[in-house]
Amino acid sequence: MSFGVDTLGGLSEKLKTLVNDTQGQYESFFDATQLYKQGKMNEKEYFARIGDYLVATSALNFLAVRVIFEIKGAMEKGTSIKSPTGGPATPPPPQAGFGIGGFVNAGGTAGPSAQYSMPSPSMQEEPTFKPVDIEIPKPSGMKNCIICGSSIPQKAKFCSKCGKSQ
Repeated sequence: MSFGVDTLGGLSEKLKTLVNDTQGQYESFFDATQLYKQGKMNEKEYFARIGDYLVATSALNFLAVRVIFEIKGAMEKGTSIKSPTGGPATPPPPQAGFGIGGFVNAGGTAGPSAQYSMPSPSMQEEPTFKPVDIEIPKPSGMKNCIICGSSIPQKAKFCSKCGKSQ
C-alpha cells in the first residue's frame, strides 16, 4: 500500500539488506552442520542455528512477496519509481527495521500489526471428488498360477506363492 512515498524503493533496499543477512545465516548454518556432523556441536545448538536460518529465510520470502506486490501495484497504476518529491529515485535513508529484527520482534510475532482476513467459508467452494476405477495391466511375460491364481513369471516352473508345480 503506497501513501505517496517510494514504498517499492524502500522495500527493495530492505530486500537487498535481508539477502545479505540471510546469506550470512546460511553460511553460519552450513558451518554448524559440519560441526554437528563432526560431533563438535550438540543438538540444542544445532537446532538453534536451524531456527535462526529458518527465520531468516522466512523473512526473506515474506519481503520478496511484498516487493512483488508493490511492483504489480506500480505496474497497474502505470507509475515509475520516484522519490516522494517526484524526482528521480534516490536511496532511502536508513530505517529501523532493516534485517531480520524488522520482521520478527522479541515477542516472536512477525511483521507490523496489520489486520488480514480470510475469506468466509460460505464464499469458498467445497472440493468435489469422484471415484475413478484404475485398471493396472499385468506386465508382459506374466501368467497366473494354475492352483492359486497369483501372478507369476511366464517361464516359472513353480508358483512363488503356493509353491505348486506349473
